[in-house]
Amino acid sequence: MEQRWCELLGLDYGFHLPTKTDYGIGIIGCGGVVNSAHLPAYRKFGFKVVACCDIREEAARQTAERFGIPKWFTDYRDLLDLPEVEIVDIAIHQQGRVEIVQAAAQAGKHILIQKPFAHNMENALAMVEACEKFGVKLMVNQQARYAPGHRFVKLLIEGGWLGEVYHLTHHVRGNQDSGWAVETPNFLIIDHGIHYLDLMRYWTGREPKRVYATTVRMPGQRAISPMVYSINLEFDEHCMANLWFNDVVQGRDSHYEFTVDGTKGTVRGNATQVTLALKDAPVPVMRLDLKGSWFPDAFAATMAELMRAIQENDEPAISGRDNLKTLKLALAAVQSSETHQPVAID
Repeated sequence: MEQRWCELLGLDYGFHLPTKTDYGIGIIGCGGVVNSAHLPAYRKFGFKVVACCDIREEAARQTAERFGIPKWFTDYRDLLDLPEVEIVDIAIHQQGRVEIVQAAAQAGKHILIQKPFAHNMENALAMVEACEKFGVKLMVNQQARYAPGHRFVKLLIEGGWLGEVYHLTHHVRGNQDSGWAVETPNFLIIDHGIHYLDLMRYWTGREPKRVYATTVRMPGQRAISPMVYSINLEFDEHCMANLWFNDVVQGRDSHYEFTVDGTKGTVRGNATQVTLALKDAPVPVMRLDLKGSWFPDAFAATMAELMRAIQENDEPAISGRDNLKTLKLALAAVQSSETHQPVAID
């Protein structure tokens, strides 16, 4: 029994770098998330960024200077022409994504693309099919899967520590009622909430059969779409999930917490801490502070997974083809919120 609990405390929830990490990376999009997460993560773990691109000349130049990137462009086609670029990291908004992915695939570049993959299935399928046609790897940057707390929960479930999982909850409070989010249709569900819908698939290893979502608007909010949601997912008669998100909280009251209940116990936590309450544990309640971070470490983890898939000629863990299921779930949640009816996931 003591050995068993030592195994629990020694769960390897971190990520590992593949044998080869010196692929030439080209960045398309030099906005906030690239400068605050992608590039700091790549620098921390020794990845080789050889070029960057942004339609705003100042953004491309400043990013290159800040991170010591040898070349910068305002036209993505110039970046794709570089033979030293082997992987393209696409971190732009939705407009122009299909065209860029198709061009990158035809140029033989492997692709990491920022979530959400697309805002509709037509565009998502076009990108998946282009990459499959030209034989390049396509990885969607759902990096929340690699946050320490989220990865720890996945290993708990896989190891049978929780028994059979029957109930999951996810609760977020914050405020993003500003910037580009204000003008983005269905931002809360498709752009941000897609992280947490994807986690439900990731943790359970199963696909929800039905979704029921409700949303409300705060009086006076800036965003064009609702910024509060409640989403219920039905997997089968033995498993369900409830997700709540208020992203227009007034005052300083941010909050992030999940709970996963199984027949052998419960895990509760956030991206970097977990609290375990297991039926047969020698300690009734255990709290663990985990090493690593969501921002920026998890952004290196997704790139490392793409590199591994390239080396082993394998599908990435979050391939474009697989991520179609997460996008379908998010779109179904939007449909449910608009029709006020449950939506079956075909």
